[in-house]
Amino acid sequence: MVQRRDPGPATLWWDVSGAVPQGGVMVRRSLLRGGTTVRRASDLRPASVTDMPPRQRTQRPPIDLAAELARAVERNEFGLEYQPIIDLNTGAIGAVEALLRWRHPLMGTIAPADYLPLAEETGLIVPIGERVLDAATRQLRTWHLGFARMQSLRVNVNISPRQLTDDGLLTHVATVLQRSDLDPSSLTLELGTGCADHPEPIAALADLGVGLALEDFGQGSSLDDIRDMPLTAVKLVPSFAAMATGDDEEVAFAESVLALCRTRGLATVGKGVETRDQARRLAVIGCDMAQGYLYSKPLGSEGIGTLLARGRVTSANGIR
Repeated sequence: MVQRRDPGPATLWWDVSGAVPQGGVMVRRSLLRGGTTVRRASDLRPASVTDMPPRQRTQRPPIDLAAELARAVERNEFGLEYQPIIDLNTGAIGAVEALLRWRHPLMGTIAPADYLPLAEETGLIVPIGERVLDAATRQLRTWHLGFARMQSLRVNVNISPRQLTDDGLLTHVATVLQRSDLDPSSLTLELGTGCADHPEPIAALADLGVGLALEDFGQGSSLDDIRDMPLTAVKLVPSFAAMATGDDEEVAFAESVLALCRTRGLATVGKGVETRDQARRLAVIGCDMAQGYLYSKPLGSEGIGTLLARGRVTSANGIR
């Protein structure tokens, strides 16, 4: 992973050893209560990466991350991996989430947590985001053409607050959908923390017909977001999957959250699902879909194509 130190927000110290990532801890009063859940570093959002003890770190000289990030946009060093989102009732792949990957020519893969905040701050997230939308929609069209029974497959793309302030976002979304000959409902934009502060572009995107999913509901979000935003889906914070297998009180609370989403007509996605028991319990209490390493790690387009060709996903070790 990459370790940021005091020399400044654009300076990185490279850590070549491993780290144990840690998921968010939910507090009941804010919405959800549950323990922590271990997640893979490649999927972590910026606030989810923990520091390592100094004795475990091996450092390389610092680099100017801001300059490297700008050059990465020019050199197109970014790529996408995709993680399937599974229908808990049928085991079918209903959607895939596009996950941004930066593969630096010298430093290798750089964790999103270490450059996405800087991309947001500098505005580079706008051209990066445009390329993600273009690549993800083109890939979805390729899958639609290649797999006759996957015409309803959708792709999820993360949108940041800075992108929502860009005047060209709506036009770009409409353009990539038209260019790829996709119905707007084939694209779901995942809205993270801070996006609720921009209701006008969100409403315009909803009018366009794309899906809108609230990302990590229960961490930095509130019931007001569900009430006020024109959402089509809610992605539950990973600790929710652990709550579904908890004691009677935790399960009852999880059921109440899902019931609230149903009253709003929102599809629900359990994230960070790592065990069959979690998947089974989520299905029993009414969660619609699940995403996590139980089913698959993030894969390149060829790997996802293999899953689409083979059938419904039951776990990472079995296709039915």
